[in-house]
Amino acid sequence: SEIASTGLTISAPQEAGKWSLWALTVSSSGLRFSSSVNVQVFRPLQAEFHLPPSLRVRETLEVDIKIGNNINSCMDVTALLALSEGAQFLSNGLLYVTERLRLGPHGATSLVVRLLVTTPGLKNMTVEVNGYTSPSCEGNEKLGNTSLAGAVLRSATIKVYPEGIVRTDTESAYFCANENLVISTADKYKYEWVAAPRNHEGIVLELKAGVSKRIGPIHIALAESRSPSDKMYRLTIGDVDNMITWIGRGKHGYGVQLTRVETPGVLSEDEWCTFWITWEKNTIAFGNGSIPHNNTLLKWRMDKKIKIQQVGFASSWGSSAEFRIWNFNEEAGFSQVLHLDTPKSVVPGSEWGKLLVAGGLALPVINKKIEGGGLSGALASLTPLLTLQHLGKRANETERLRVLQSLPGNIQTILSYRKVDNSFSEHQMLGSHSATVSILEALTRVQTYFSVDPELIQAIKRWVQLRQEDDGRFTPLPADVKLPPQADRKNLSAEIALQEHVVGITADTVIALYEIGIEGDADSDTLQKAKIFLENSLPKLQLPETIAVVALALVLVRSVTASWAIEKLRNVSTTEDGEFGWPRRVPRRDAADWLYEAESGKSLKEPLATTLDEYRASLHALATFCIIGDLKFAESVARYLFYRSHMLDKHPELLYQAVKTFTQYDLLAKDRHRALTVSLATSGMELTDTLELKPDKPPQTLHLPSLPTKVFVYATGAGCATIQGKVSYSTYSVSHMTPLLELWSDVVQEILPDRSSVEEIEGKLPMLKLKTCFRWKGATPSGILRMEISLFSGFELATTPPQLLNPPEDMSEMQHNFHDNKLWFIFANISTVCPVCVQYIGRSAFVISSLRPAYAKVYPAGRQDLAAEAFFHTKIGSNLLKSITEDDLITWFGKNRTSSSDPDFYIPESCVNRDASSSTTSTTTAVSTTTDNSPVPSQKLEILSVATYTINVDNESISNLNDTKENINSTAIPTVTSTKFAADKNNIEQFEENAIPTDRTVVRIKKDDMIQKNVKIAAANSTSKPHLANLVATTEYEATTKTVEKELIVDKNVSPPKHVNTVIHNLPLKFLGKDTKSTEESLATFAPEIKNDQYVLLDKEELWGMLKEVVDDQLKKKTSSKLVDGEKLRSQGFT
Repeated sequence: SEIASTGLTISAPQEAGKWSLWALTVSSSGLRFSSSVNVQVFRPLQAEFHLPPSLRVRETLEVDIKIGNNINSCMDVTALLALSEGAQFLSNGLLYVTERLRLGPHGATSLVVRLLVTTPGLKNMTVEVNGYTSPSCEGNEKLGNTSLAGAVLRSATIKVYPEGIVRTDTESAYFCANENLVISTADKYKYEWVAAPRNHEGIVLELKAGVSKRIGPIHIALAESRSPSDKMYRLTIGDVDNMITWIGRGKHGYGVQLTRVETPGVLSEDEWCTFWITWEKNTIAFGNGSIPHNNTLLKWRMDKKIKIQQVGFASSWGSSAEFRIWNFNEEAGFSQVLHLDTPKSVVPGSEWGKLLVAGGLALPVINKKIEGGGLSGALASLTPLLTLQHLGKRANETERLRVLQSLPGNIQTILSYRKVDNSFSEHQMLGSHSATVSILEALTRVQTYFSVDPELIQAIKRWVQLRQEDDGRFTPLPADVKLPPQADRKNLSAEIALQEHVVGITADTVIALYEIGIEGDADSDTLQKAKIFLENSLPKLQLPETIAVVALALVLVRSVTASWAIEKLRNVSTTEDGEFGWPRRVPRRDAADWLYEAESGKSLKEPLATTLDEYRASLHALATFCIIGDLKFAESVARYLFYRSHMLDKHPELLYQAVKTFTQYDLLAKDRHRALTVSLATSGMELTDTLELKPDKPPQTLHLPSLPTKVFVYATGAGCATIQGKVSYSTYSVSHMTPLLELWSDVVQEILPDRSSVEEIEGKLPMLKLKTCFRWKGATPSGILRMEISLFSGFELATTPPQLLNPPEDMSEMQHNFHDNKLWFIFANISTVCPVCVQYIGRSAFVISSLRPAYAKVYPAGRQDLAAEAFFHTKIGSNLLKSITEDDLITWFGKNRTSSSDPDFYIPESCVNRDASSSTTSTTTAVSTTTDNSPVPSQKLEILSVATYTINVDNESISNLNDTKENINSTAIPTVTSTKFAADKNNIEQFEENAIPTDRTVVRIKKDDMIQKNVKIAAANSTSKPHLANLVATTEYEATTKTVEKELIVDKNVSPPKHVNTVIHNLPLKFLGKDTKSTEESLATFAPEIKNDQYVLLDKEELWGMLKEVVDDQLKKKTSSKLVDGEKLRSQGFT
């Protein structure tokens, strides 16, 4: 081969050291590895540093840059450090810093710098190190006498996120200025009238002949009133089989032809044809194009007594036509005001806004990279691909490359949700028919840009087809839960609600299978059976969203009942004003109510409200009217959707379907002769601009200089346009309680580094033991729930797997995964009202100060709008709150505390009794060198005190913190309110509870029957709601005069203690026995292998250090005593 003959050149690794090189060959016989070749890489100068994957704005990072000299002579080193915009070094507040130092032969050092990030985005840190050999390791030799020994250039990138969570609010308006839209009904030669322009004696119109046996003719009447009469002129276009156009007078079709011209093929069923008509100077003129008096076809001198005040449009018998009439009025136009507000809870300085002005319809775009969201978020990430397909050559080349580069990763994310049976679901144990159908359609569409295995697509299609029942229906799977239940949204019985759900899923499946194409008899049979089922179900449908999706499906498969379905859709979606809208129980305001009117001085701050099902139904309705070519209804639906485009901010799962539908409408409503002038001004006049919108002009984006504001829009001319204002801001305002979910999350312990360890010397942050709990409040099983957690910056999930506490009996297996500082858990089939808790450990290898809070949320899969969210931090006084001020805590949590959710987490009484009864069996002790960060209860608890000892925990014991094999009831979380106990303060001491369970050592409290009785009485008499803050705190028990005994369970097959320090710390005097010997004997029954938290285990180095201190003290005492004795002897005359 060419490589074998000429050889192969590869670059040496950047890092010095020993490397191994292998060659891999790929052939039809398989893969083959060559034997390894060892390569020794030498570099005279080394430099390396590491950055965490991400930070948040206003956090400070300490970066340790290690520089090494690999030659046997001294080296003068010059280091230049540079940052990109949006970050700065704390030492000088600049983007760069320079350091000079000298390294000895084979020497190394660490250069530690601290940097602060101030703006979100990607930040880059570059380190350039140059080393110059020095003839001597002393003195100040100049660089001119030295030579360059080596140079190293290192660069790293870090992602900086905004503070809190970023929310986006969108206000949009889609309008067609100076347009009158008329559609002639089929089989009726009836005129539809519009008023003639007042300041123009002419109109420009676009028309398209409807599909019929023959094309044309089209009739346009110029009259004084809205009724046919002898005093009117009539223009007939495309008469005699689309061959002749003529001007006549009178109301009858057989009126006199005043003038005529041959116009073969003047009308079209597929494309819009543009014409102009004028009646200036008592002359009727007609021609092609959008510019009057150009390409004139007909002229006729009209009667001076006839004044044209009305224009009528009609098609001939048995055919239809669509008209778009443009006024091109320079005086009359369209006005609109966008209200761009920000909430009071916005993080100061985080708000920004932009204004998009586009001719025609602007497709929705993803504001930022979708992180999280599961399968629905992965599907939404394919939305830009649909935009590229629609724009074609007009697409921005940079955006095209970005989308295509991210496509393989997005496809891989989608395929990670694939199950063994080739279906797709958020949870591997619960199937989802809807998700599988959506992924099937998306993967088929993606094949234009990215190769997807055809066998995989066929396997997915077969899975869908095999799920069809004999009557043609497709039934939902356990993951296809409708939230909230349909029966709750409308007075429907459970049977009717289930039937509506089945019909909706069947219609969605028909739409997807039709769009991916019919390839064989199996595909045809599947669609035929489903079509019959939908036709039979159509008369019984009640919900608008079901009617809309069924109408679209029947239109696609060309059902004979499609016209009936369209008529039913029109009836249910037309308001009393003749506009598009859905029926509502309460009176609602239509679009005219919230649009600003300059003369009224009134406006609505909130956009129009709508539901997820209504928005999805509107998308189906828009697609239906686009397919049948009903532009009048389609434009009404498009306005409805764009005035409610804020729904796409909260529902990313709608983005893919929305863009797909809007591209269909844009093809139908293309205004090829657009000539709009749009004037803009903000309320404070900080921004004023005038834009000319032509057919080929790309969308323009304007930055809003200040927020909140109002944007006044005025458009003249003719054509359609989109005005869209987007406001993005950061906030810490979240809700941990929703109608369906309740969430609590906190740091329960900090595991400090070992004393005198490298981690402690370097100031590394402690390991964190965190707990997140949620409660499902729905009346029916939850389906799939997704819990996402963003840990503190620099932290990641430890190797110890997360532990599910008190799992419900009927719950499916919990699944989890993590990436960087983000981790997520998948739950399924939650039906209990008791909390479900997960405990996990996070660790960090970086030194970060001014840490922003961690964030948790839980939501039903695919419905992030129903999420319960919470921010949380560590306990006040923790090292993680370094550089955090009281104002920061108030900004984050509304008051001076460290969590946004703990005080109000409600625990049902049944769960309290269950957990309390199980907790009295045994109580687990824990390591005392950790800092207990359990939330502080609202009232001070006076509880039993137990003596604790100090222990240095080694790394091995920390790695087994979540071992539950021998951990007896470590997850019980009893709760008893403290107000109902008559406690004797003389017999009660404060009890310091530890949270990390040991392997075998268990403290058992006797008299369980007595404690259980007190717990039940306290729970029954309590009138306040139990809180999770009390659950993770220590349980209170009624004080008694009886002695509480402590029984320690110990493995008998243990070795005697070796080198154990038994010094007792903070032990109350009344618990100290008179006979210390007996105490020592009882303590000596424990082995250090148990990792008991009551002892200090000392290794060889620590013992040697203690021994050395003792010897030094003895030597000092002996030396000092000898000196004193010598002085005495000399004072007495002795030498």
